[in-house]
Amino acid sequence: MRKAHLLICSVLLLFCPPGFAQESSRGGSAKQDAPKVIETDDMKLAMRAGKLETAGQYDEALKVYAQAIDLKGRFTPFVYHNRGMLYLHRAKASQDRQSRIADLHRAIDDFRTSIRLGAASKDELNRGLENVATRANLEEATKLLEKETHR
Repeated sequence: MRKAHLLICSVLLLFCPPGFAQESSRGGSAKQDAPKVIETDDMKLAMRAGKLETAGQYDEALKVYAQAIDLKGRFTPFVYHNRGMLYLHRAKASQDRQSRIADLHRAIDDFRTSIRLGAASKDELNRGLENVATRANLEEATKLLEKETHR
């Protein structure tokens, strides 16, 4: 599951419309006609945070996600989604009930923000993902939170 949100980043880079994260190259060969990825600062930070998360450096990854969000770039809705996934994974792995509940609340807040900012809209994702990707994660986190709080 950890790699799922990294996959989202990769899929977005491939399928987003040119105005979002890609720029069409102008040239004659098929290789030159392939879209060029315009890496924004928030995208670069999100990718760095994803690598830190994969390496198990969750606290550092959260700091880098926060930096990416502070930039308020075009990739921000997806940064919120990825950070929500980190909180969700951390909650599932936590042995401390209070920490687990706090992380689930954070995950839900991030998923809601991601949806509100448009990360789950078909126009933004442009065939790259189903529009339920963030909504499904929100539902999962909500169910886990309800389970934890009704013990």
